[in-house]
Amino acid sequence: MFGKVHEIYSSISGEGISQGIPTVFVRFAGCSLRCGKTQDRKLWCDTPYALGPNQGEENSISEILNQIKILDPNQQYQILCTGGEPLEGENGKKTYVLANEVFQIRTANYRPYPRIRIETNGKEKLSLNEPVVYTMDYKLPGSGMESEMNFENFFILEKRHNSLDEIKFVVRDRIDFQRSLEVISENKINLNLLYSPVHEELDARELIEWLKKETPPNARLSLQLHKYLWGNQKGV
Repeated sequence: MFGKVHEIYSSISGEGISQGIPTVFVRFAGCSLRCGKTQDRKLWCDTPYALGPNQGEENSISEILNQIKILDPNQQYQILCTGGEPLEGENGKKTYVLANEVFQIRTANYRPYPRIRIETNGKEKLSLNEPVVYTMDYKLPGSGMESEMNFENFFILEKRHNSLDEIKFVVRDRIDFQRSLEVISENKINLNLLYSPVHEELDARELIEWLKKETPPNARLSLQLHKYLWGNQKGV
């Protein structure tokens, strides 16, 4: 059922349209997907240390809010819930309660970023009305997890009409890229699209050439800035 928090820390947003913004990260423990772990290829998850449901601690909403206040006393940072998977099981309940608390506090105090951003894996159903911003993965064939995707989420994102919502494609090879184009066409997607190469497997320059040629709508290359600054470390 999860519901445990692995870590809370401040850094900058490393990818997507919020890249570079000072951010407080709330990382939940537990995720049922194992991306990239196919018959002859290794797990590519950035945070394997947070995949297990017990790799975290029980924190109440008030405890989470207090830690956020310590890291961001002036309420100027974006807040981002990630994982693990922040919408799976009890994680999702806690994430949405936190989102509503933050929204009320920051709206009342006229602070920026009242809606927390949620990085989610595409398996869990999104909410139409919660005061949040979504970065939703679509797991391509190279992940081995495409069968877990919830296609209803495309409809929900379209109905939300939130200009900050985004869909992320992590691309392992040309097969993945071609599949992303099919998914966009089949689901008539008109949202912010992020394309990221699998770290140390696909050269970003090659992915750029594919994007230049095919020009999927509203698409941009998204590299993981934090890895270029600090390497593959925790808490950055």
